[in-house]
Amino acid sequence: MATFPEFISQNEDRDGVRLSWNVWPSSRLEATRLVVPLAALLSPLREREDLPPIQYEPVLCSRATCRAVLNPLCQVDYRAKLWACNFCYQRNQFPPSYAGISEVNQPAELLPQFSTIEYVVQRGPQMPLVFLYVVDTCLEEEDLQALKESLQMSLSLLPPASLVGLITFGRMVQVHELQGPEGIAKSYVFRGAKDLSAKQLQEMLGLTKPAAAQTRGAQPAPSPLCNRFLQPVQKVDMTLTDLLGELQRDPWPVTQGKRPLRSLGVAMSIACTFPNTGARIMTFLGGPATQGPGMVVGDELKTPIRSWHDLEKDNAKFMKKATKTFQRVFTKDVQGSFKMAFNATLERDQSLRSHRALWSLHAKGPCVSENEIGTGGTSQWKICGLDPSTTLALSSRGHQVRTHARTRTHAHAHTAARTSTHQKRTT
Repeated sequence: MATFPEFISQNEDRDGVRLSWNVWPSSRLEATRLVVPLAALLSPLREREDLPPIQYEPVLCSRATCRAVLNPLCQVDYRAKLWACNFCYQRNQFPPSYAGISEVNQPAELLPQFSTIEYVVQRGPQMPLVFLYVVDTCLEEEDLQALKESLQMSLSLLPPASLVGLITFGRMVQVHELQGPEGIAKSYVFRGAKDLSAKQLQEMLGLTKPAAAQTRGAQPAPSPLCNRFLQPVQKVDMTLTDLLGELQRDPWPVTQGKRPLRSLGVAMSIACTFPNTGARIMTFLGGPATQGPGMVVGDELKTPIRSWHDLEKDNAKFMKKATKTFQRVFTKDVQGSFKMAFNATLERDQSLRSHRALWSLHAKGPCVSENEIGTGGTSQWKICGLDPSTTLALSSRGHQVRTHARTRTHAHAHTAARTSTHQKRTT
């Protein structure tokens, strides 16, 4: 028989959820006496082969200030087709689709082994995946050629309907147009040493203007994210392949004893400028940022940051491992979908009062703390990218909300994480 710590550990591993306390305080007075605040770790995309996704909408508590999800801890009256919320004790009627529910015919959300459920929901238009390549051209010719071949190969791994964009940088930054007359390559060029605001960049790139209607006849309407910089892979595959193949080294001369000027900061500022877009930005670097925002070292070689000889002599222990991670980004699950999510919204419905967020959406509610720390005052947060190893931490007082990439611990609390196609429910 498993001990209590082993039982807790097994549940954490199964559900991808962990709390700072194994027992919930039974009163408000007990809660005020907690030395360690109530906190939870949650991995929204935790992979569990024994708990498949549910292909229907979750059943929510009807009380507007609760909205908890039906779960195995709720009291159910099968004869009257009612269930009592285990958080606010509100009695709720089952929807008509649950007319056949009984003690021997229970939905998945009432089975004990389904204490955590992933719902696949279809709410609103499905936004395409967006992949934005940010490429350093201050490379040796051999390295640049190898990179171009890898990038061209990666295009075949992307879903045909996904959107793709290309930004290259050296001393200057180029944002490449993918929609234009065939055979004519156009790009917008930015000075790498000049820091521009997001509003200025959007105006310069024409991203603030509403897209003109392109629907004609029976043709499907284009994605609202489409513009001349982001286009479906299936449409610009050959154009982008040719564009990558024609990339040249940064033309600005580098004098002896100097580093090439890499404008990484401006390139990333532009990559993060596209409004209302969740995307995976993939940056390929040959060295440190040496000018403009984000620079980490000057262009004088006498100021060391890391020697090429360390890489050449295999003294950089993480180098070999890093060169194998690019293709792993495109791994898929058993359903053939990428193991990633974009443009997610984490919403806290119940129980723990929040003080701080990752990226606040300023959604007021009863679970928002009156004590604001940093950027708070919300029960919803924006998360631009998630993968199965992403872990979110939520605390009830004085402790910030964090994301921990590559962490395999999880949280156990009534917290909902919503993306455009997935909703996670834990109890």
